[in-house]
Amino acid sequence: MPVAAHIDPDSRIVMFRCSGNVGIHEARRAFDHMMTDPAVEANAGSLWDLRSAAIEERPRAIPDIVDMLQHRHPERTGGSRIALLVAEEHGSDVSTIVEKNAASESFKVRVFSSYSIAARWLGGEEP
Repeated sequence: MPVAAHIDPDSRIVMFRCSGNVGIHEARRAFDHMMTDPAVEANAGSLWDLRSAAIEERPRAIPDIVDMLQHRHPERTGGSRIALLVAEEHGSDVSTIVEKNAASESFKVRVFSSYSIAARWLGGEEP
């Protein structure tokens, strides 16, 4: 899965765009790169755009990503908000997987099918 990562200059949100088959190694590489970038603020919110990822072909990728977000770089992610953006038809399935696998109280993980609602939530608003 190609993973493209960048910091949104206006919101300072770390954006990850995933496409094709979801591979945890590429996700880890992009996540590690961004979490070690001095331009990324500690506790910065992040948005994982999985709308172009082949979730139905590799459903195990979702718990792998949630586990990675909880256990890699906890000093950088503690207190942050993380939004998973998925196609509407996958929303309830992904939400169920996230609820079963998200155990950390140090940050919040939510699933969205709307970019604008996810961005507002990452900015501190409650939908």
